[in-house]
Amino acid sequence: MIFRKSGFRVLLSFSTLVFTTSALGGGLYVVEWGQPSMGAAGAGWSVLAEDAFTGVGNPAGIFQLDSDSEWMVTGIIISPSTKFRAESGTTIPGNDGGDAGETAFGASVFHARKLSDKWALGFGLNSISAAAIDYDDGFVGRHWAEEIEVLTVTATANLAYKVNDTFAVAVGVPMMFGSLDMDIAIPPLMGPVTPDRDGLARVSDGTDFSATVAVSVYWKVNPETSLSLSYLGENELNFDSDLEVTLPDVGGGTTIDDINANVEFPFAQALVFSAARDISDRTTLLASVHWEDWSTLDEVLISTSMGGAPLTYDWDDTYKLALGLRRRGNGPWTYYTGIAYDTDPTSADRRSADLPIDRQWRLSFGASYELDSGKTVNGSLTYADFGDARIENSNGGGTVIGEYSTNRIIFVGFSVNWR
Repeated sequence: MIFRKSGFRVLLSFSTLVFTTSALGGGLYVVEWGQPSMGAAGAGWSVLAEDAFTGVGNPAGIFQLDSDSEWMVTGIIISPSTKFRAESGTTIPGNDGGDAGETAFGASVFHARKLSDKWALGFGLNSISAAAIDYDDGFVGRHWAEEIEVLTVTATANLAYKVNDTFAVAVGVPMMFGSLDMDIAIPPLMGPVTPDRDGLARVSDGTDFSATVAVSVYWKVNPETSLSLSYLGENELNFDSDLEVTLPDVGGGTTIDDINANVEFPFAQALVFSAARDISDRTTLLASVHWEDWSTLDEVLISTSMGGAPLTYDWDDTYKLALGLRRRGNGPWTYYTGIAYDTDPTSADRRSADLPIDRQWRLSFGASYELDSGKTVNGSLTYADFGDARIENSNGGGTVIGEYSTNRIIFVGFSVNWR
């Protein structure tokens, strides 16, 4: 009976894994891959048909490229800082967890190719790897997560068709592979809830592969104005993982391993509208509006050999508004800047320390330089503020009340594009 109850508490924390897959990129869906439009805070990223990133950003725009074939290689450094501050009313003994942010690195390859006057192909391969979050031992929110590591690789193939000189459509198949590992503290069933009496759930070798559909359109309204609309279908990952449980103090430290665990997690469908308007010979105004259907995250279904349970999260849909500028210099330089805002997907009584996301603000800058060889090199910097992410939650082995004194991510991206 001890094992069943402890195991169920593991289930209550196990949902952390699926959230972290998104959090590594900034929480929910992100627009930072190291591409030039990252310097505009993602504003207009699906309508800027200027380089190989178009092959994934909006393959329907490939016909607007000057060349028949373009390649891009990108890299990104993700540097988060996440510092919690517990307040009066917290019933779980422990510390504030230190700085839980862990630096991550990523790389991508994009390709755009015109096959004929009517058909085009776009391809992208994205990879982000490293520890996503790592709180100090004894953290008050340790029953949600202590340490999480994630690796994701996404490959996308797109086929585009030009209806006429101003309008094109595209359809694609994004395919994602994910793996994950995590440590979670298990509270004792009775007596004081102290770090030295906790048990431990260690999740390892969690993997899954899934695919969905993407559809996009591109409309060149006139020589100065371009519009795009992109849709990403809902997806689901079923992580099959190995679970090892060390029972808390009341269980005598007994370790039970070789437990199979499965988590069914829905990834929201999303719709992005982007616009680009030339307001002078050198300056382009960029804008994007995103809708992400995170209300689909009503619950997460979790199962082990001990049974299963649905976990209720009741998230809200989120919206992003991004505005930016692209400015061409006199010579080979092009400059980008932008600002973006994302709405809060949850509230303090539903938020947990595994994904400390509030409303989001982004401020970005970038610059590209075209070499004599025809290659273009780019660098971008984004500062993302994820808010106080206040927690007033009693679902983690006790009550945790507090907020994050520091909760930001710095993205540093770079790319090389060639024809």
